[in-house]
Amino acid sequence: MRRVLDLVQPCVTIGAVLAMAALPVAAQSRPLGNPTAPLIARAIDHENGGRYDQARDAWLEVLRAGAAIPAVLGLERVYTMTSDEDLLLPLLDSLVPLTPADAQLRGAQLRVLVVTGRDSAAAVAFQQWRDLRPREVTPYRDYARILLYNSRPQSADSVLAEAASVLSGTRELLLEVAQLRAALGRWDEAAVAWRETMRDQAYYEAGAVFSLSQAPLDARDAVRAGLRAESPPMGAYQTLSQLELGWGAPLAGWQVIKDLPVSDTVVYVWNQFAEEAERVQAWSAARDALVAVHAARRSRGLQDRAVAERGATAALKANDAETAIRLARAARVPTEAPRAELIGIELEALARLGRAAEAERVLADAAPQLGGQARGFARSIAWAWIRAGDVARARAVLADGPLDADDAVSGWLALYDGDLVTARRALRYGDVAATDAVAALSLLSRTRAERSPTVGAAFLALARQDSTAAVAAMLRAAEELSDAAPLLVTMAARVEMARGADARAIPLWTRVVTAYAQSPEAAEARLEWGRALKRRGDVRAAREQFETMIIDYPGSALVPQARRELDALPPTRAEESAC
Repeated sequence: MRRVLDLVQPCVTIGAVLAMAALPVAAQSRPLGNPTAPLIARAIDHENGGRYDQARDAWLEVLRAGAAIPAVLGLERVYTMTSDEDLLLPLLDSLVPLTPADAQLRGAQLRVLVVTGRDSAAAVAFQQWRDLRPREVTPYRDYARILLYNSRPQSADSVLAEAASVLSGTRELLLEVAQLRAALGRWDEAAVAWRETMRDQAYYEAGAVFSLSQAPLDARDAVRAGLRAESPPMGAYQTLSQLELGWGAPLAGWQVIKDLPVSDTVVYVWNQFAEEAERVQAWSAARDALVAVHAARRSRGLQDRAVAERGATAALKANDAETAIRLARAARVPTEAPRAELIGIELEALARLGRAAEAERVLADAAPQLGGQARGFARSIAWAWIRAGDVARARAVLADGPLDADDAVSGWLALYDGDLVTARRALRYGDVAATDAVAALSLLSRTRAERSPTVGAAFLALARQDSTAAVAAMLRAAEELSDAAPLLVTMAARVEMARGADARAIPLWTRVVTAYAQSPEAAEARLEWGRALKRRGDVRAAREQFETMIIDYPGSALVPQARRELDALPPTRAEESAC
């Protein structure tokens, strides 16, 4: 294997290297204005460019110029990239005795020894450093960090235990203790250590999130309890909110911080949470956080229109049209022309609510400033009229600007007309009214029929929120379209159930179970039949339905739900007597 001096240019002797190394450390760490600055800059440039041979030579030149500390650290990086870390040891063996208490040299020595597997030598080097500074925390901290970084938590634990004994506590080592406890899977202790670390150093919140996010499901309650205990600092609240977000419970994350007393710091924490919620597309949580940020800033006389616009976008994506409208209007600048993006959000929200006349007024007011862009919103106005159930007005809006054949609005208009072929093609690309679109596509995929005015009437009635007419049309369509009959009856039962009409829903669930026992909807019908009976207080009949569903449809994805419903049922009198 090559020796370190083989890498030095031939004109440099061992004595010269040691002479340069003998310079006082203070003289080696010169400001960038000294003559070594260009040499250091050139070495870094080679590193950044991946030219490691040239970088090595450049750092050796820096060493010859007397800047030992930058040279050692640069060579360490280069040798790490080329897997030649052991080549640095002879140089360190020469430099460390000259300034034995220097933390940078000692740290580099320990890193290289641990990385190259020289554990005994590393332990000796640590002991020598520790003995030079018997009451200082730095040797323990650096060695423990190096061991943790190299996945040796048990060894790091021994170092920290010694530090606690020698230094009468580990308050100064809380960060390392927190990382260590997490590495060892001691999650409750890790949470407590992170909480105390952030009591004085709140900026470690990101590190705490990274460390504790690995906690398994059965340890998360302990993490929650550890972070919340003993008047937690702000960083602990922020950490827990981010953890809940990462664990797939964004609304629980918002609950952690939403009631904190309003301050500049809290508003900052809310905004950080909102940004992360937006990143993971947790739109309901993002909306709630942005609403809070906007309200807090308005209460102080600040008009944060960027936050209002973000909140409107999040609300729209969370299907909260009312909040989207309110925030979109709050984001406008009264003295400026309305931005097309904000008008688009407001019109989309109004369309979802079926407030078509209001949407037309909003667009008419903004049209002079929007210019040619106004025509691009015809689709939103048409959709608003569709949601309002006025197909004729929707067609009139689109008269001067026909849509593409595959546009979702064209698909809905075709469906209302009973043109199932066009609807089947166009609704596949729909991006509006997702719930209705799923129901429509499910039906269209089940039938081969090309036309059905009755199906169109059913969906138009749903758009008009006329449940009675929708159910009647669905049941008529079930007689006409035999290949989709089970689904149509199921859809009718869902409508009845959604409006709390269990007495009308039960006969429909019964019809699906008895007449279409082999259909994909039969398991759902049996489950919902049981739930309806449970709501009516008929525990015995509900139990029979859940048990029958589990036995008759063992492969159904709904079986776990049926088991939960069964387990939640109160015991019957006969069962209580048997007990």
